[in-house]
Amino acid sequence: MRSIEDWPSLAPEFDLAEGLFGVPGHRHVAAWLAEEQARTTDDAFARSFSDHIDLPGVSSSDYLHRVVRTERGDLLGGIRFRGRNIDRPFIEIIAHTFGDVGDLARCVAAEWSMFAPKALRLRTRPGAIDGPDIVVDQTVHAARCTDLGEPDPGVRLVPFERVRDAVELVQARYRTLSPVLAQNVAAADSEDLRAWHAAGQLHAITVADVAVGAFAVRPGRIYWIPGSEIHEEVVDTAHAGHHYASHAQRRWAADISADRDEHLIGTIHGLNNASRRTAEEAGRPRVLDLVFVALTDSRKGG
Repeated sequence: MRSIEDWPSLAPEFDLAEGLFGVPGHRHVAAWLAEEQARTTDDAFARSFSDHIDLPGVSSSDYLHRVVRTERGDLLGGIRFRGRNIDRPFIEIIAHTFGDVGDLARCVAAEWSMFAPKALRLRTRPGAIDGPDIVVDQTVHAARCTDLGEPDPGVRLVPFERVRDAVELVQARYRTLSPVLAQNVAAADSEDLRAWHAAGQLHAITVADVAVGAFAVRPGRIYWIPGSEIHEEVVDTAHAGHHYASHAQRRWAADISADRDEHLIGTIHGLNNASRRTAEEAGRPRVLDLVFVALTDSRKGG
């Protein structure tokens, strides 16, 4: 099994991990990498795809992660589907040694040709890669709770008395999204909201005892970054423009987090500039980008 030092693409993340967690950061990345490498032989992982997908010429073992070695570089990666849509396949690159993204793209297109992937996805530091065939899929935001700013004293987080109020608020807010964003961002479903409510992880954002939004946080991990992950955050359009969402994040960090040294983490869709501004205003900087590299004919060519 290859060590973290054998994958130079992980070097920026190793530096980030040290910045976020100090010495334990290396262990976070190494443990996550070991899990991803184990998926090269994990039949249960492969069946989590093949039990629900029937594609011509594709066997269950094709869904395993792969280590691919070539003269120009090596990679560890596996098949994924955007929005669980089998018509939108892409290859998740866990780690690689390629010096040129074109060479990486050609390797990916050839190795996973049975899926006809449309793109590969890389993790990079913010803004580290751009170009005409490159699109930011998601941005990852993280900060220690103690490092978030002070919340507005008028913004509170309290349990919803009726979970159906949260469901209705969330659904109403998503109906107001722009058509482009609505195609790419989905509301938390009612079952999840009910489960989070039962677990005490769903809160109403209130101002003067009026519920203006919904906020759900639960323990999670984004790749190798552990913390409390924001799973839903909406503010009713009638109450927009007052920075209630950013203050809800700060309020959660100040009053609800069990450990002020833990990180409040989350992913934001590349098109969701408003949520990105909210995270950064709260004190949660953009620490990683998940970037799609389109497998165009020019990239797949020789």
